[in-house]
Amino acid sequence: MIEASIVIPTYNRKSILEKCLEALFNQNYPNDKYEIVLINDGSTDETDKMVASLNPPCRLRYVRNNKRLGLPKSRNRGIRLARGKYIICVDSDIIVVPEFAQEHLKYHQLYGDGIVNGELIYISSLEQVGKKRKGVWDISFSSFDTANVSVRKKHIDKVGGFDVDLFPYGWQDVELGYRLKKIGLKSRKNPEALGYHFRKWADTSNLDFLKEKELMRGMSGALYFKKHPCFKVKASVKGNPLFGLAFIGRWLDKNPGGKRVFSRLQKRDIEWLNAALIKLVLCHYYLQGYHQEMNK
Repeated sequence: MIEASIVIPTYNRKSILEKCLEALFNQNYPNDKYEIVLINDGSTDETDKMVASLNPPCRLRYVRNNKRLGLPKSRNRGIRLARGKYIICVDSDIIVVPEFAQEHLKYHQLYGDGIVNGELIYISSLEQVGKKRKGVWDISFSSFDTANVSVRKKHIDKVGGFDVDLFPYGWQDVELGYRLKKIGLKSRKNPEALGYHFRKWADTSNLDFLKEKELMRGMSGALYFKKHPCFKVKASVKGNPLFGLAFIGRWLDKNPGGKRVFSRLQKRDIEWLNAALIKLVLCHYYLQGYHQEMNK
C-alpha cells in the first residue's frame, strides 16, 4: 500500500532533477510504500530522455503537460494522480537526505493530522550537499512551503487544491496553507526532513527577469491579501524586514548616482555582496507590484 506520494513539478531542470530523483530513490523508507509523481510542465530540454533512462526502485509516475501550465496546475495534476495517503511536495531542485520520507511520515504518525514542513538549506554548488549547515539566509517562517512540505491528500482535496486562477506568480503555496489552517490543521517543523535547495547566487545576468518576477510576486501578495483580508495575511505579505530598506534598492536601480555605485560594487565580484544588493533592488520591485495591485 502506498503511504506517501512525492509530487514534483519540473520545467527545464534536467541536470538538477536527475540529482533530485537519485536522492529520492535512495530513501530509508520501504520502496513499496512511497511513489514519485513527476509532472513535466512542457520542458524543452532532454528531461524526457533522462527520465526514460532511469531504473527507479520505487513507483515512478511520469506525465507531461502538452503546454506549460505553471506550478499550481502542475501540482494539482500530480495530486490528482497520487495514490498515497500523504502528499509530500518537493521542488525539482531539491536534494533530500535518505531519511527524508521517513521523517515526514514519522511526524504525521506522532502528531496526527497536520502540516509537516521540512528543513531547507540553500546551496550554490552540489559539493555543499551534506556539508553546509543552516545559516541566516535559510531561515523561513512559511507555514506551507511547497519546496518541502507534506499533508494528507484528503485535506488538500477538501479545500480544493492550489488556486490556479488568482495569482500571477508566487504565494499559491502559502495561500493553500492558509486554507488548510482554517479547517483546523496545525503546522509543525521537522528539521530532520532535510532538503538542500540548489540555487545559484543572484547576479545581474538575468536581473531584468528577476525584477519582473518580483513585480508579479508583489501583485500576488496583494491578491492574497484581497482574498483573505486579515492582519495575519497582511503581515505575511508585507512583513519582510528588508522591505524597510527597499528605498536603497530603488536608489540603486533608478538614481544615476545609485546606478554607478551599484555597477562599481558589482565589479568587485563578491558573491554575497552582489546577492544582497540585488535583493534590495528586488524588494523595491516587490513593493511596487504590491502597491500597483492594491491601488486597483
